[in-house]
Amino acid sequence: MEAVNRFRYLGSDVDSSGYCTTEILRRISLASSILSQLDRIWRKSQLSSTTKFRIYNSCVLSSLLYASETWTLLKANIAKLEAFHITNQRRILGVLLYEFVTYVVVATLSQLPSINEAISRRIHSLFGHVRHIDQAAPAHQALPLSIASRQGSGQFGTWRRQPGHPRKCWVEQVTTSTGLSPSDALSVVTDPSAWRALRPINGQAQRERELYASSPKKSQNPNLVDYKVSSK
Repeated sequence: MEAVNRFRYLGSDVDSSGYCTTEILRRISLASSILSQLDRIWRKSQLSSTTKFRIYNSCVLSSLLYASETWTLLKANIAKLEAFHITNQRRILGVLLYEFVTYVVVATLSQLPSINEAISRRIHSLFGHVRHIDQAAPAHQALPLSIASRQGSGQFGTWRRQPGHPRKCWVEQVTTSTGLSPSDALSVVTDPSAWRALRPINGQAQRERELYASSPKKSQNPNLVDYKVSSK
């Protein structure tokens, strides 16, 4: 059997590095192609912005975020995905660069969650699903072992990682989104109601949206004004 550094499995590229930069770039390319094919829809003035964003969610985001719950994201990956996402929203709303409309305003008008929030919620759901599946399933057995190996406990008590900066792993993203340590998350997830209460929310973006909603400033773009009126 040939040894390779990358292969495609169930529609996703798996890299030997453990990171997903190659797959993310491929997903952005696929989603961009779909977005361009739907350009006539984005330009139709007869369609409301609400309808356009529903199409965007169904056709573009579904392709962009396919299997994103399994990604191990770096800051550079998140920045690239967010930039692509906000550019698409500007395109659908007809916001031009020289109008100096900030991304917070665009996100408020589209009412779409950030990519980081969408992926965090998917990871949160997958973590709970893996914990509750049949105990004989390999994924169920691998989850606590992965956490134990990171903490150097259990049968990994004598294991020592290689020198250098520790690599980011998938489980750490659960810690970031919930504020719990991996071992605490593994305990809390056994209570479905408590785990659902920890569902991640992009608090910073929410505060920015609230600040914009209370601001007296209004956009001069007639397309944005029409959207605000029609969305009430």
